Amino acid sequence: MYETPHLHPDQLTLHLIASGLIKLIEKIQQGQPPRLPYPKELQRGLDRLVLNCLRQKKTPPQGIPDLLLWCQKPLTQWPLELPEVGESDQLLEAQIPSSLCLEWAVAGADIEAELTQKQLLLNAMQICKAAKAPDSYVAFRHLLISTPVVTEFERLKHFNNPPLERLEEQIYAAYEPAPEACAVEENFYCCANCNNILLRTNGGNLSCGEESCRLAGLDKPGRKIAKKEGVYWLKRGLRRFIAAPGRAELRLAEKLNALNQLKTVELWPNFDSYDLRIVFPDGEAWAVDVKDWVNPFLLAQKVKQQNPPIPENPPWKEAYFVFPDERCQQRSDYLRAFTHHCRLPKFVKAKSESNFIKAVKNKLKKR
Repeated sequence: MYETPHLHPDQLTLHLIASGLIKLIEKIQQGQPPRLPYPKELQRGLDRLVLNCLRQKKTPPQGIPDLLLWCQKPLTQWPLELPEVGESDQLLEAQIPSSLCLEWAVAGADIEAELTQKQLLLNAMQICKAAKAPDSYVAFRHLLISTPVVTEFERLKHFNNPPLERLEEQIYAAYEPAPEACAVEENFYCCANCNNILLRTNGGNLSCGEESCRLAGLDKPGRKIAKKEGVYWLKRGLRRFIAAPGRAELRLAEKLNALNQLKTVELWPNFDSYDLRIVFPDGEAWAVDVKDWVNPFLLAQKVKQQNPPIPENPPWKEAYFVFPDERCQQRSDYLRAFTHHCRLPKFVKAKSESNFIKAVKNKLKKR
């Protein structure tokens, strides 16, 4: 079940630890104490790590509690050979799984299917295709990105929104009850930046589960919701792999629309063939796939499994992988590392968000 062919032994060890760590932290957030039996992935990952330490004559972690302390240390200090590891890369930050932890968890196909909730999106897509209603699919994606937390009443209101009426079952399936352990005096607090529920750390503080909010110091309490209202939040895979990069997609679309010179700026064209399709006044089209991953090597491994890397329908003349500026600021070699491991064809390029906007402006100037 775990022996994914594209992972080397040390990568598999980290994948198992990251997968088990996420399951353990979820139980803790639901109010369950960390106790035996631990998630089997976490125990198996620990066993492999201990063996690796002994082979290198280094002191191994002394059980799961000690491993949790290890997970708060930079991966550069671990006795594992890992590709493209940043100096600050770690699996736990303030007792919250980092974005990198989630990325290592989805390095294996079985965990990926669980986290990304692909079946849910596929069901929504099939319903909208059958109804010839691309606007419903776009509205569904907008909902997942902009509304990571809803009350019972708000969820019912979305069903009465005409584009979403046909997706009632999918909206129900996208959310789950907010973790009781995150409530403070019968209230949930949402991040003022991304609107996700703020999580409680071991010290009792509130912190956002979104790494970008924490790094920017934007994880301040915003909306307060009484627990009695019935509070739901997006399932983990949707939060990380749909809502988080989706915010970058919407931000990029907004910047492109603000130029007021493009013929069209279309989100998720042809039922999500790729993220953005822009058409210039001369009719030339560009395709954009926005990627928001911490580790460029893991992202490259995923992209290498796509053939072609960016779908060719709807048609385009140029295609781009675009990364949020903060990723390239955190790692100055991000673009180099991604393109080195990915080997993109000549007709597909990779750029930071700001450099992509510059490329669009340069194209517009040549009219």
